[in-house]
Amino acid sequence: MPAATLVTVLTSAGAPPRIEVDPAGLDPAAPLHLCSAAKALTAVGVLRLAGRGVLDLDTDVRQWVPVPGRWGPTLRQLLTHRGGVSDPPGSFETGPVPPIAELVAGRTPAHPGPITPSVEPGTAVAYSDAGYCLVERAVEVATGEPFAAVMHRELAVPLRLTRTGFWAGEHSPVAAGAALGNAGRGPRRHYPGLAASGLWSPATEIAVWLADLGRSLAGQDGVLLTAGQAAQWVADPGECGVAAGVFPFGAPGRPCVMTQGWGVGFQCQLRWYPAAGGAVAVVLDADPGVPQSESVVGRTMLRRVTELGWR
Repeated sequence: MPAATLVTVLTSAGAPPRIEVDPAGLDPAAPLHLCSAAKALTAVGVLRLAGRGVLDLDTDVRQWVPVPGRWGPTLRQLLTHRGGVSDPPGSFETGPVPPIAELVAGRTPAHPGPITPSVEPGTAVAYSDAGYCLVERAVEVATGEPFAAVMHRELAVPLRLTRTGFWAGEHSPVAAGAALGNAGRGPRRHYPGLAASGLWSPATEIAVWLADLGRSLAGQDGVLLTAGQAAQWVADPGECGVAAGVFPFGAPGRPCVMTQGWGVGFQCQLRWYPAAGGAVAVVLDADPGVPQSESVVGRTMLRRVTELGWR
């Protein structure tokens, strides 16, 4: 039977996180696949690198990655899905995770042909895993290190997380005890492009980074982001409801910042409510096969934020 893990964090009260598993049986310390919610933490890691001058958010990505065609999007445009890049049908299916340099060059089944903008960057919003692959490669070239290693240093180390990471199936601390997905039947699946969909994290550690980023969103400097960096993270040019790996929405004075993911074996949604001083995550170890708003993930999220009076 699928197990839904619910994490509630009240950052303003300083209370310990509340972690519930329904039905009981899923280990709160088992890393869970957060799928496309990876984009949110990829953006956080890139903002940290940019804050130290390792990357420039507004520089043409071709400074680091060969991109054929007339246009070179910036990292900021790629992070906010405004880079002019779209995902071809049939791309980014589960399977072995290829080297990102091979993927962006179009030499793997994950993406037919090199990744390149199909429309002028900055003129439209198109949700894209391929755009995050360009970001991933830029991080590797700028640092000279594998993407997962960079994100470990930028995200896990500062918060003392030991089982959170971008994981492609290799031997690593994340691998030990990671949930199988598909209601415990497995097998575990991985998607090409770690930056786009390769994040795994257990409930106990989701609570830690939810709380830290929630403080930054509420206007305090956190461990990972300053308040100013958090404002960049959720900046939504044109107010389209799409920011850097997250989706801001909500009534005036009651903002919400949301990220979500689903894939073979898992589904999740995470929300921050800065004005209320809290955050909620719901992760399911199954793909329920219905839109998230209709699944146990969406229903559980709606129930909890309604109980808390955050809607």
